[in-house]
Amino acid sequence: MYSLGAISKPIELTNVPSELFINKHLTILQDRSADLSFQNAFKQYKQGKFTLNADERASFGFIHDALWASVLINNSSDKEIKKVLYLDTAWLDHADFYFMRQGKVVNKAFIGDTLPFNARENKTRMLSQQYTFKPGTTQVFMRFESQDPLLIPLYLTTHDAIQDNLIISSYFYGFIYGAFFILFVYNITLFISLKDSSYVFYSLYLLSFFCLNIAYTGHGFKFIWPNSLLLQQWLMILFLYCYITFSIAFCFEFLKLKVFAPKIYQIRKWVYTGLMLLITSLFLNADQLLAVNIGVALTSLLVVIFLSLGFLVLKNGHDTVKFFIPAVFLGAGGAATSAATTWGFIPYSTLIFHSIEIGMLIEMSILALALAFNLKKVDKARITAEVSAQLDHLTELYNRRAFTVAVSPLWNLGIRDQQAFSIILLDIDWFKTINDDYGHAAGDDVLKSIAQTLQQHIRKSDILARWGGEEFIIFLPNTTQSDAINLADLIRKNIQKMTVLHDTGPLSVTASFGVAVYNEQMTELEDLIKLADVALYKAKNSGRNVVCHMPQNQTIKNQEVNKMTPI
Repeated sequence: MYSLGAISKPIELTNVPSELFINKHLTILQDRSADLSFQNAFKQYKQGKFTLNADERASFGFIHDALWASVLINNSSDKEIKKVLYLDTAWLDHADFYFMRQGKVVNKAFIGDTLPFNARENKTRMLSQQYTFKPGTTQVFMRFESQDPLLIPLYLTTHDAIQDNLIISSYFYGFIYGAFFILFVYNITLFISLKDSSYVFYSLYLLSFFCLNIAYTGHGFKFIWPNSLLLQQWLMILFLYCYITFSIAFCFEFLKLKVFAPKIYQIRKWVYTGLMLLITSLFLNADQLLAVNIGVALTSLLVVIFLSLGFLVLKNGHDTVKFFIPAVFLGAGGAATSAATTWGFIPYSTLIFHSIEIGMLIEMSILALALAFNLKKVDKARITAEVSAQLDHLTELYNRRAFTVAVSPLWNLGIRDQQAFSIILLDIDWFKTINDDYGHAAGDDVLKSIAQTLQQHIRKSDILARWGGEEFIIFLPNTTQSDAINLADLIRKNIQKMTVLHDTGPLSVTASFGVAVYNEQMTELEDLIKLADVALYKAKNSGRNVVCHMPQNQTIKNQEVNKMTPI
């Protein structure tokens, strides 16, 4: 077979498995002018100007050149053998096949993205061409050209093998797309509920990668825009830059650069503006190869930028970055690895080429954990805030609002079951004098000491709160009036014995108590509290440090309160 016969041996079909990667069997010629005709290319082949692709090279990077390739296929049997020449790439503009026997073209086919998908003879997602090899040697002459990266992983296979691979890839992409959809909806929901922009940018980041993936894997051309050549030519580029833009936006928000790196955060508008100007100029220039070239270079650069920012904010105290750094390393690293394969820097293999999907799958799993961790922190902060809103910060007892909320169900239950319940209201005697003579710090110590004493003498079912100022309140479910009076007197005696240590010296304090018990004429909790307040005023007017109570059948409506000078 001309001068190449010494270095190019035919592939024997009878020995070929169901699927064979045949790039090492190719002899190739790179046409830098991209206008070499078939006749001239075949002439150069006969002159020995084609070279053997011994290193199985499949990626030729971002070039405007056309690539000519030849392979010899021999059928030593006496029967025809049907095979498929299958290209594991979805973005070649031109893939021209010339089938030759004894130096003459017996069949030819022209496929690629310059034809609508519906016009393809073989409706495979990736480019493929079926041919029936007759007994003897057939030379397959091919020409490849693309405005996208020139990637030609070529397989000699069968329709059955393609269908088997299709089932595996369907499971793979089904799992990835399903995971993307779940995370997308989940994070949009979180954004709506929490109003945290990092969730919406992560959702847009996932969505842009999903769109990019369906564009460069051929799913979009096959299922969504099969008749639009314009969309097939430009959508992958558009989605690539959306992926870059939203990954930068997500990085800015997730890393909380506004807090941990404010100077970098201030330049975000310049970054977005510069990116938008770049995208606009590239689309106006209408050079697909240049646009993809720059986009892939930016994708690779993002790995370095994101990792650098991650380590910076980690140093500044952002603990959630411990998830972000490995996620970016694996996710963006997978994208960079695929890009390097596309550039031709890394030898092609199916696993390495699809490392972007594998990396993204790992990345989104780690970032899902990170966002869950962040959500847990937010929820913990919310719970802490809710608890703080219910507590008096000085005594760590319930405040007035929390007391009302906690008592309401017990009040309703007691009324329904006709149980006895009481309230004790107490006020520290001469508290203003303590603040005036010893200072507010001493007054705070007195309040905390009394709070501790009260906690020591109440039951777990009782509700204790700081009612305001120097007043405390205790709700006693299942407690009769006599029991409430006895408890109030016990607490009074313990407060009287109490010594509060302070910088100015030991302090002794007393408190006055008002006790009221529920009766059927009461309709609101406030009625019982007001009645206890009347009893407390009686205790204050009775010389302080005493316990006063109201008769069990007494109500606030028929109680005559004596006018008195404020204490």
